[in-house]
Amino acid sequence: MADIYQRAAETIVNAKRASVSPTASGGDDMTVPESHPRVVAVIGSPRPRGNTATLVDAALEELERCGCGCTRIVLSKLRIDACDGHENCGERDSCPHDDDMPGVLEQVYAAHGLILATPIYYENVSGQMKTFMDRNATRYYHEEWLTAKVVGLIAVAAESSADDTLAAMRRFVAFSNPAELPEVALGGCADKPGEAAQDAELMAKARALGRSMAERLGLDPS
Repeated sequence: MADIYQRAAETIVNAKRASVSPTASGGDDMTVPESHPRVVAVIGSPRPRGNTATLVDAALEELERCGCGCTRIVLSKLRIDACDGHENCGERDSCPHDDDMPGVLEQVYAAHGLILATPIYYENVSGQMKTFMDRNATRYYHEEWLTAKVVGLIAVAAESSADDTLAAMRRFVAFSNPAELPEVALGGCADKPGEAAQDAELMAKARALGRSMAERLGLDPS
């Protein structure tokens, strides 16, 4: 498993377009023992330090505290081309796009835990998150499934309900693994910059999401 993470990291670094980084608490996922669970967070916000990222970091800090190796992937900082809708994805060995997506997918599909996080735009996921989802098509057609043992979903709105957006991410997860994966979800409201960090209840829910994922991964969340 460790060599998969090494190849994924090298792919992104060599492309010189990397936005895959250890969490804010400073842990380096490459140094975590192979026996420890690894969690990858895919952040679909165009604001790398916005409210969505703030909640993700709170969850990852709890996961790290419990012993996980954590990596955050900020989609807006990577070159990820839109899906061209090729009709023969299942016949191709790989997607023809020459961008950062192969390295992202290697990490996502090898992770023990996966977090998908997005702001809510027009009652749905962000454009960055939707492009990420669409580019999983080659994996789907080759029946290469997510190996995560638990999935965390985070959706942040200005004022509306997060239900439709969380449902969209659930559909993606269902397409990416025929088995019903355990899920922990958080939908909340934070409009202005920094609002999530000032919302004690929302931050507590994000930390609880991290602890719940850790427990699902066989770690002690206390």
